[in-house]
Amino acid sequence: MTRTSIFTGLSTVGLSDTARSLEQATHDQRRRLRESRTLGLDADVFEELATVARDCREPDWDGYGAAPVSQETLRTTDRRLESLPLCFPPPSIGAEPDGHLALEWHHSRRRTLSVSVSPLGDLHYAGLFGPNRVHGTEVFFDELPESIAMLIRRVYPIARISQRRTIQ
Repeated sequence: MTRTSIFTGLSTVGLSDTARSLEQATHDQRRRLRESRTLGLDADVFEELATVARDCREPDWDGYGAAPVSQETLRTTDRRLESLPLCFPPPSIGAEPDGHLALEWHHSRRRTLSVSVSPLGDLHYAGLFGPNRVHGTEVFFDELPESIAMLIRRVYPIARISQRRTIQ
């Protein structure tokens, strides 16, 4: 089992009871940091997630036959938001006609990323970076895949990501 540290990006491996205990303590500390206004995601992003899921929980929520957003998709997306590195800006949240939830980071017309979260935890992404387009699918285990973290960094200049938490 490989883990990526939220602070350093370094991977760690541990299977013992001590490793699991340390992992739980780290998770708890991370949650406390996230709850802080300075380091954590704003509560607004979780409220937006709940609102979108509530508004789209019935079949045909868009009037064009859209699938409902399931409780499992909501839980899965919530876990994905919790996995974002502490310094990353929050995404905008939307629903898709297939019942998936979308996390979107938008800097400009030519610098944007959309990550669709399936109920199974697959992360389907598409990004536009100047004339370049990227797309693919990553499987989410416990941490945000580094490939998607790198794409979020491409959306926002490094200065904006590092300043986001100090400006508030």
